[in-house]
Amino acid sequence: IGLNCWPGSSRYISPEEARKIVSALPESVTTVGIFVNESPESLEKIMIETHLDLAQLHGDESVELTAKLGVPFYKAFRVSAEFKLEQIQEFGREYFLLDAFSINHYGGSGQKIDWDLASTASGLGKLILAGGLTPENVAEAVKIVQPWGVDVCSGVESEPGIKDLWRVEKFIRNLRN
Repeated sequence: IGLNCWPGSSRYISPEEARKIVSALPESVTTVGIFVNESPESLEKIMIETHLDLAQLHGDESVELTAKLGVPFYKAFRVSAEFKLEQIQEFGREYFLLDAFSINHYGGSGQKIDWDLASTASGLGKLILAGGLTPENVAEAVKIVQPWGVDVCSGVESEPGIKDLWRVEKFIRNLRN
């Protein structure tokens, strides 16, 4: 489960709220904190306070900055026209996420990623596919891209930050079929 730890997001959850959610979940559930351009010190402090398992770096973090991190993380890449697959390899992570680029959003924009590019990228490691996934298109996306996992946000919301249970159930059902 992903918890948005970026104060600039309409989906932001405070560290206190994140800690409560994490403590209420079974240990078998992997918890991911979503961060945008957070300093290594602040990110590590939040990760320790909240007991999150992984950090998803969804901003403009550099390879040099991530080398300073003392917590498990994976990098999210916002795929623009200038995006190069080599950027994934520069970070040297087993897992990575591809999301659609939006000038106004760090994720959760609802914009669809280029599935052909994502399919090519899936050979570089364990790809988590994001970017415009909905209950209506997730099965086709998975068939084309064959990712290790999927990440959905706005595609199952009734409004920003409010998940629609019916859309979540339909997404999971279509994903499994």
